[in-house]
Amino acid sequence: MRPTSPPRRVSPEKEVPKPEYKRVKIGLEGGGCPMGTVPIRRTTKDDLIRAKLYSEMHASKINPLTDEEPGKHFAVAQTIADIDYDGVGAMLSVWNLPVQAPQYTSGRVKIKNGAESLEAGWTVNPGLYGGDNRTRMYIYTNAGQAHCFNTPCGFIQSSTDIPVDMVIEPVSTYGELPYYITLSIYQDTINLNWYLKYDDNRTVIGWWPSRIFTNLGSTATGAEWGGEVFSPPNVPSPGMGSGHRLKLNTNYDAFCAQANIVVNNTIIKPPRDLEQFADNFNFDITNKGDVGGDPGYLILYGGVSGAIGN
Repeated sequence: MRPTSPPRRVSPEKEVPKPEYKRVKIGLEGGGCPMGTVPIRRTTKDDLIRAKLYSEMHASKINPLTDEEPGKHFAVAQTIADIDYDGVGAMLSVWNLPVQAPQYTSGRVKIKNGAESLEAGWTVNPGLYGGDNRTRMYIYTNAGQAHCFNTPCGFIQSSTDIPVDMVIEPVSTYGELPYYITLSIYQDTINLNWYLKYDDNRTVIGWWPSRIFTNLGSTATGAEWGGEVFSPPNVPSPGMGSGHRLKLNTNYDAFCAQANIVVNNTIIKPPRDLEQFADNFNFDITNKGDVGGDPGYLILYGGVSGAIGN
């Protein structure tokens, strides 16, 4: 189902400038699937078992954002204004860090209402992908009693050449111009479905039907940007973002650039007073706000490996 009321920018006639970073060009070889078909990852019984295990593990640690979640660590900036949000988006630098199953490390945007939430970003999650340590795009759905990575619980794939778990290559190298992807999640204000878009709202990857939600079926009450890692309790965690302490430089730090929210079906910059939260001294989050120029609204996050337990 195509969106009927995509969000508009404040100045739609003016193209948003892109920073001098390197955009990752993703898509299946040969232009994707034939017309009328979509890419679906071949799934084995072991894949289903892993997906269920990791989805349950992730769901048990989503909320609330406290330091009482053993093994889960995060550094995020989140909205605090009591308004309705129609979407969230950002340009995400992509990285690949050493991770051993069942660990994972991710960078993402998130939209939420109560216990329900939607995430989209990049991840290194070898346990979910049978030992594959490559960086992949991912989504996570938390809707009612259903919670899962990627497509099993409600998301409808529509793009013929960009599956939601697409391998992202190349990735950023520490100290060099970073590679990035641009992702956004927004709600159609007419049909109330939530849509996932790639590359500055140009490509619809797919959508979540509004009927699968309770709270998010009407609107969202918060948006979030940042990173998260997981490791079993008492096992040192992997790094987050670029895997290094913040240097306040986008060639070194993981970032969410041109961060945006959708309010009243209009794409705008987030307010300056985002709440910043990091639950462990290994990780950090810095909201630079609107720095002007090409990066726009800039949020930096990341940290070193070695966090243990809660």
